[in-house]
Amino acid sequence: MNDCTEPRTMRRAATAALLVGCLALPLAGCGSSSHESSPPVTVFDMNADPGQGLPVAKPGHPVVLARAAVRSTLDSLLAAHTTLVATLMHQVGASDANPAAAVKALATNTTSLAGAITLVYGTDGGRAFQQLWAQHTQFFIDYAHAVRAHDGKAKQQAREELADYQSDFGNFVTTATGGRVPLLAVTSLLHGHVQDLTQYIEADVAGRVVEARRLLDQAVAHMHVIATAVADSIVRQHLKTVGP
Repeated sequence: MNDCTEPRTMRRAATAALLVGCLALPLAGCGSSSHESSPPVTVFDMNADPGQGLPVAKPGHPVVLARAAVRSTLDSLLAAHTTLVATLMHQVGASDANPAAAVKALATNTTSLAGAITLVYGTDGGRAFQQLWAQHTQFFIDYAHAVRAHDGKAKQQAREELADYQSDFGNFVTTATGGRVPLLAVTSLLHGHVQDLTQYIEADVAGRVVEARRLLDQAVAHMHVIATAVADSIVRQHLKTVGP
C-alpha cells in the first residue's frame, strides 16, 4: 500500500507532473495531493501505475463506442461510484477494520470508468483520469475516518484535498472536452458531489439515519446530472472514437 509520509507539497508536485505528461491535451493544475498520515483503509496506491490494465486505444482508431453507449455507460458507472463510496465511508465510519469487499468493489468501478475514458480519449487520457479519480476516493475515506475519530485537523486536511481535487478534475474535464463543459460549471457540480458525501457521513456517524438516506439519494441524483453533462459534451466533440 502507499506510503503517505511524504510532505504534501512534494507529493502534489509529483502527481501533477505525471498527469500533465499523461494526457495528450494540456492540463492546467492537474494532480491532487494525498493525506500526510497513513489512513486506516487505503483505496489508492501511489506506487501503482494508473494505466496498468487499461484497454489499448490509439488516436485515430475506429469507432469503439456509440453515443448511446457513452451516455448509459457513464451514467451507470458514476451513479454506482457514489453508492460504492458511500458504502465504504459507512463501513469506515462504523469502525469496520476489514472492509475488503467494499474496497474491491470501489476499485473495480474506478477501473471500469477509466476503461471507458480510455476508449474515448486513449490510454494517456485514461491514465490521467484514473490517477485523479482514484485519489479522490481516498480523500473521501480519509474524511470518513476523521469523522469517526472526531479529528478536526484530519477532517480539514481531507476537505482541502477534496477542494484541490475539484479544481484539478474540473481542469481535466474542461480540457478533455474542448471547453464544452466550462470549468466553473464542472467545479460547481463536483462541489455538490463532495458536499453530498461529506454531509452524508457526518449524518451517518451521528446516527441521523433518515437524513443520511436523504443525502445519499441526493448524491446519486446529482451524479446523474454530472454524468449527463460530461457524456453530452463528449458526444458534441464529434470524436472519431464515438459513433452514432
